[in-house]
Amino acid sequence: MNRLFGLLALFLVLSCTKVEHDLFPSCPVYLELDLAYEDKDLKTAMAYKNFIYGQTPGLSAVERTGLGGVMVYNGYDGYYAFDLSCPHEMKASIRIDVDENHIKAVCPKCGSEFGIYENAGAVLKGPATQGLKRYNVGMNGNKIYVSN
Repeated sequence: MNRLFGLLALFLVLSCTKVEHDLFPSCPVYLELDLAYEDKDLKTAMAYKNFIYGQTPGLSAVERTGLGGVMVYNGYDGYYAFDLSCPHEMKASIRIDVDENHIKAVCPKCGSEFGIYENAGAVLKGPATQGLKRYNVGMNGNKIYVSN
């Protein structure tokens, strides 16, 4: 009888626990950027550059750009990389756009807004419930490496 009550209590505790899952599709990401040459414009604060497979010239055969492409952004405390696909829409063809002040990104379809300068891709407003998909950024000298 005690065993039955214990199992029932465990079931109630587990059934009331909120679990959020990252539903964003996992797609391969790998970029090598050179701040000394073709990507030197990223050295400026609040600068960004989009990399989209099949649309960005100069990508090598080993480089991968996630679901909708990758935006590399020079934020106030370093470089960030985000998938360009809106996490609410989750389609490769619906990509976020950076606003004219370069501090937030907006989905043209659902209107969700994401902080990119100080908020590391977090949702600012809109129907989106999760922030932009972030990728790992590493640096070695003038090279930036983006991966997942």
